[in-house]
Amino acid sequence: MLRTLVRRSAAAATERPPLTIYTNPYQTKKIWPPDYKQLSWQDQLKFEKKYKRRVILASRRPKWDKGVKLAQLATTVGVLSWLFFFAELEFHGKRYVPNEEIKKGVGTLWGIFDESNRYGDPNAANIPQLVNDRSDRPR
Repeated sequence: MLRTLVRRSAAAATERPPLTIYTNPYQTKKIWPPDYKQLSWQDQLKFEKKYKRRVILASRRPKWDKGVKLAQLATTVGVLSWLFFFAELEFHGKRYVPNEEIKKGVGTLWGIFDESNRYGDPNAANIPQLVNDRSDRPR
């Protein structure tokens, strides 16, 4: 048994010639493409639906579609990031940097940690007068 394994592993593999229409052992049952003149209109419609479905299935590329969507997302996020953080724009002759507005807003969390409100001065903060005049709060 061992000699047979050694002999078979040492023997060169025989390559089969590529299959063609004439050498293919699996013959087709239908003629391709079908002759439309011989088909009824129902068979033509059925064939067109089947062919359309097969074309759609064959042309699906889920990895490519996912890659395109990720590239679009990355491009959009990159452009918006550049626009908000690094761009220097000019509107009506005045220089405008969106980054300054964002830094102001994020730095104080839109007024929550504002320096003018740091020490609890109710007059410095933008608190409505009704809140300052509450009767349940001791003066």
